[in-house]
Amino acid sequence: MKNIYRSVAYFGLMIGMSFAGPANAGSVADFYSGNTITLYIGYSAGGGYDAYGRTVARHMGKHIPGNPNIVAKNRPGAGSLVLANEVGNVLPKDGSAIAIIGRAQVLEPLYGNKKAMFNPREFNWLGSANNEVSVCVAWHETPVSSVDDMKTRGMIVGGTGPGADTDSFPRVLNNILDTKLRLVTGYPGGNDILLAMERGEVEGRCGYSYSSLKSRKAAWLKDGKVRILLQMSTAKHPEMPDVPFVMDLAESDRDREILTMVYSAQAMGRPFVAPPGVPADRVKALQDAFEATMNDPEFLADTGKQKLAVAAISGPAIQALVAGMYAQPQELIDAAKDAKSNAANLKITKVAISFQVDMGEITKIKKGGRTISYSMSGGKSQTVSISGSRTSVKIAGQKESRKNLKLGMNCEVTYPEGAEGKIEAKEVSCK
Repeated sequence: MKNIYRSVAYFGLMIGMSFAGPANAGSVADFYSGNTITLYIGYSAGGGYDAYGRTVARHMGKHIPGNPNIVAKNRPGAGSLVLANEVGNVLPKDGSAIAIIGRAQVLEPLYGNKKAMFNPREFNWLGSANNEVSVCVAWHETPVSSVDDMKTRGMIVGGTGPGADTDSFPRVLNNILDTKLRLVTGYPGGNDILLAMERGEVEGRCGYSYSSLKSRKAAWLKDGKVRILLQMSTAKHPEMPDVPFVMDLAESDRDREILTMVYSAQAMGRPFVAPPGVPADRVKALQDAFEATMNDPEFLADTGKQKLAVAAISGPAIQALVAGMYAQPQELIDAAKDAKSNAANLKITKVAISFQVDMGEITKIKKGGRTISYSMSGGKSQTVSISGSRTSVKIAGQKESRKNLKLGMNCEVTYPEGAEGKIEAKEVSCK
């Protein structure tokens, strides 16, 4: 086989390298001055991708000629496959829209997923704030404490959708290591899986970024709320020397080749991308700005407070890694595809998300109806976001634009039960 380690090694050499040639700062500044960049996040609020996306959005604009404002928006769906398709086909190609997508999605077109309607080799990769090691964790009340337990007793894990680590890694482990994982999929984002673990709907998660576990759920580690059962990448994490490593568990060289192909995308961490067709000078400016952000003391202080790991990776390095993946022999690609997609050894259940309904009077409206606050009986108040495409808005029984919501309206607001952080309404129905 063409050695995938070679592409990863080449990728490693490029990390931190400066980019050749300055961007055309004048024309770029003219475009971005007074303009706004939308940074779309392929997952729901509260998870690791959301944290990295919003933190970059807060700091990157000052490093772009013209100093545009950057607004972060969540665009969850199918483990970020929805957003990856939009990057390839829908988002503006002028540099006014960028995105952070799941690293595993880069492999979906390679594996022949017909729902993956994009070519990642045509994407303009901006970089990643970190590389990544994923883990399998079990909730502390689950009687699973080892890989052997995963092979004998098994475990129910949560997932976000096809192509996402949370859904593909359980398949890989069942097919290659003979574990007995079962999957409940369809959660909007990783944070929703964690809530499901607390509620007892699922017993664990396989495909959980270690950096997110450390930064978002440090108390879980400290208090023993979860057990780390396995680490998955092409190299062990130095902080987990005693946690079993997936490559060490392969029973043959062939299995190890397949696992290397599957987990090669881990090196991409949490990749930021611009659509194909963006003018080259703007791409260069965005890549330079991303690199500058990774070295910005204010950005590093911000990530430090959140305990977000930073091990920056350049856009050209990701481009090289993607090219290396797509240059592998077809028979190895087919074997990796089968390991990730064959569900014969995996029982899959679609999650049934419960919804909560509030009745309240609108007290605040922001950004043309994108966010509303309402008060309920007993003095309780709630704030929800309203998506132009995903939230149904009705006034007096008729479908309306969110812009037509008014202060004082009495409304029924429906949203996922147990949702935390930035809550997106499923439906708003007002009198």
